[in-house]
Amino acid sequence: MVGMLSLCYSLAFGQFNTLTRKEAKSNESITEMRTVKKENPDLRKEKDNKNFFYKLFNTPTKSDLKKQIDSLKMMMLEYSLSKKKREVLIPKANNDSLLLPGKKQFFEQIESIEKPIKKFSLIKEEDFVSKISMPLDKGIIVTSPFGWRTHPIFRSGKMHNGTDLKANYENVYAVLDGIVIESGNSSGGGKYIKIRHSDSFVTSYLHLSEIYYEAGEYVKAGFIVARSGNSGNSTGPHLHFAVQENGKYINPIRFLNDLINANNLIATHYETAKN
Repeated sequence: MVGMLSLCYSLAFGQFNTLTRKEAKSNESITEMRTVKKENPDLRKEKDNKNFFYKLFNTPTKSDLKKQIDSLKMMMLEYSLSKKKREVLIPKANNDSLLLPGKKQFFEQIESIEKPIKKFSLIKEEDFVSKISMPLDKGIIVTSPFGWRTHPIFRSGKMHNGTDLKANYENVYAVLDGIVIESGNSSGGGKYIKIRHSDSFVTSYLHLSEIYYEAGEYVKAGFIVARSGNSGNSTGPHLHFAVQENGKYINPIRFLNDLINANNLIATHYETAKN
């Protein structure tokens, strides 16, 4: 009986002692975990990282977006700069954005594999544009050629210093780029306009009904400078077209044909090079 009682007593108090130890161990574990959390910086860093990701994926303000955009622009700019310029800019830019810390180390890592940036010329897409124009748009029909002739009004021999072209109140075009040197009205040629294209060549357009440019104005090939007509000593609407080379009148048709040949050669060369 005494043995049985002793066994029961030991079993009962042994169980309670075990439970008491487990409770103490649990309290000690909690205390140790708190101490570890205080002493272990990695746990705090992990918590800070969670806060960082929360801030990162949380809805940003306009100010935050502007700072991030400015930072990206700065990084793109610095990537194209030399190493020396980067070292000058990085310390000044460190306060501009959260993305910049560690950027200097990044550039130092890629510096060894970075190659010089090659510059390219801009690509021009414009097609070939003719630098000449005919004085009339509907074809050239000569009604009175350059040279000596009997004047249709005075019936006497006279040098015809230009070429009469068929034109019934039509637009008149500048044949080349140039500057208007004269524009007005004369007794024989009626309304007229003169354009200097270079130190050598001057073109004249006579017997006009309307003039659209004044002396001193710049025109380009193909600009409508006037309208043909029947002003001055004329028997009907037409265009008197004249060309001077170094102050001397030359055959306008040969001049136009030379322009056409030169233009066609340029166009052919352009097409060949393009193909």
